[in-house]
Amino acid sequence: MNSKHHFGMYLLTLAGSLLCVAVIEQGIAVILGELTLAPPLSIIALGLFAAFYSWREVMVAIPLFAALSYFLILDSARFPTIRAISVFLAGILAMWAAYQRVKLVLHAREVEAILKNIGLPWILSDESGNVSQISPRAQELLSLEASLILGLSYFSIFSPMEGKGELIRRYLDLFAPQAVPIHVSLASKTSDRRFRAALSPLEFPGGKRVLTILDPQ
Repeated sequence: MNSKHHFGMYLLTLAGSLLCVAVIEQGIAVILGELTLAPPLSIIALGLFAAFYSWREVMVAIPLFAALSYFLILDSARFPTIRAISVFLAGILAMWAAYQRVKLVLHAREVEAILKNIGLPWILSDESGNVSQISPRAQELLSLEASLILGLSYFSIFSPMEGKGELIRRYLDLFAPQAVPIHVSLASKTSDRRFRAALSPLEFPGGKRVLTILDPQ
């Protein structure tokens, strides 16, 4: 998506969100009288912005939602200023969340670019043990194409030399906070190769992954 199209979508989403908050608030006021939903609706909208836009774009939206909430409830609710401030503070949290999300995405892209450009045989797998990515060199060593490996269980591809239960335990330990890389001996179930493998935890936006680098013996 180019920058002009992205900016256009952002403005359209912002205008539509503000309009939705105003329309729902006016409708609720007509039906239920003093009940006001503008502040919580604005907070929800800012949370959604944090999930899809940058922290700078969230920052632009914060005063708009806070001001809209204030004027919508000014004559119908108690403490409109305090409620508008709550929207502003929630927006600050949404801005921080957007910043962290973008930071993680950029980090994941950097890691992915590095992995694609190294010639080592490597495999990425998730907490359930499902393989999510594999390098061409690893495909050769395992005598399997990527289309046949992706989605398979890590433990259906390799036989551990130290006992399956022990391997599963050590594998799951990699998803614990401050986990450190481990080394294990593995035998391929799809070829006659044995490996000395280094397993390391990596942070991705969707959660941790385990990077396995294979060293044929």
